Amino acid sequence: MNDVEEAFFSHWVRKTGLFNIVHQTLTGTGTAFAVLFTVTGHPATHGSPISNTSGPRSLMRHNTNSWMRATTLAAFAAFSVHCLPAHAGILITEVNSNGAGGDFFELHNYGGSGIDLGGWKWVDNASVANGGPSFNGARAFAFDAFTLQPGGVALVVTDASGGTAGNEAFATSWGLTGAQFLTFNTGTTTGNGLGQNDLVAVFNAGGTFVTGVNYGTTAVNVTQGDNTTVSLAPFNRVIPPGGTSLGGHAGLAGGGGNAAESLIWDPTSDPTAPLYTAASSVGLYGSFENQNSALTIGSPSIVPEPSTVGLAIAAGLGLAGLAARRRLRKA
Repeated sequence: MNDVEEAFFSHWVRKTGLFNIVHQTLTGTGTAFAVLFTVTGHPATHGSPISNTSGPRSLMRHNTNSWMRATTLAAFAAFSVHCLPAHAGILITEVNSNGAGGDFFELHNYGGSGIDLGGWKWVDNASVANGGPSFNGARAFAFDAFTLQPGGVALVVTDASGGTAGNEAFATSWGLTGAQFLTFNTGTTTGNGLGQNDLVAVFNAGGTFVTGVNYGTTAVNVTQGDNTTVSLAPFNRVIPPGGTSLGGHAGLAGGGGNAAESLIWDPTSDPTAPLYTAASSVGLYGSFENQNSALTIGSPSIVPEPSTVGLAIAAGLGLAGLAARRRLRKA
C-alpha cells in the first residue's frame, strides 16, 4: 500500500474519532484494518494524516479541515503515502483504583493482528513535579517485550513495582489462573497507585497516545512523545443513564455503589467509541468478587465477546450465567 493509486482508487479511507484523536480506517477486499498515513511530497500536507471521505482524488488535512484537490492520477503520483501502524486495536477495558489486590488496569486487543507492546508506556495523571501525564514524564513506565494477540487481554498492576512478584500476588487475590500480565520497571520497590479523579493513558513506543480512560470530571491534556498534546475527556457512561464520568474512584465514576468496584467496558459498545460502567454486581460482563473482599468486584482477564453477550442473554442465561460459564472455562 505504498503507492497512492492503490491507496485511493482500490480502497477508501474514513475518519473515526477516539478520545478526540482522528484515526483512519483503510478498507479493501472485505477486510478492515486501521492505519495512519503521513504524506510527503507536498508542503501543504507534509506529515499530516489524510482521508478520502469526500470522494476520490481528495486529500484532507484534518487539523484544519481544508480540502486540497488533485484532479488527475498523475497529480496523485507526486505524493508518496506511507502506512504506519496505528495500534488502534488496543483499548483499556477495566480500571480499578481502590480494590483488594491492588490498583490495576486491563488492555484488550480487539484488532485482527498481534501487537508488540514492548516499549509502550503508561502514565496516570501525574503531578507537574513529575512531568504530568506525559510520555516523557518521570511517572511514565515502559512495558517489557510482550505481544498481545488478537482477542487477548493483559493486566497491568500499577501499585506494585511492575515485576512478577506483584503480579503473582494480584493473581492469588483474584483467584486467577493463566492470566497474562505486563511487566515494567518503576526503578523503585513500589509502583504508581491510581487515585480519585485519575486517569490512565497509554502510548505506543513512538510516543503516540493510543488509548486512555479519564475518570475525573474535566478534560486533561496528555503530552505525547513529540510534546504535542491530546485532550483526554472524561469517559462516556453506558446508556441508560448515560452522561460522563461522575468522578471519584474508578468504580464510583461509573455509577458504582462503592469505591472498591472496577470500572469496566461495555463490550456491546463500539471500541472506537467505548462506553463504561461500574462492576456493580457479580455477573455483569463477566464480573466476579475478589477472594479477599466481597466489595471488590471486577472482571480482570475477562472481556466477553459482544456476540457471546448477546447469545447468553437470548438463551436466558443472563450476564450472571455468562460469568459462570466464562469462569469455568478460565479456571
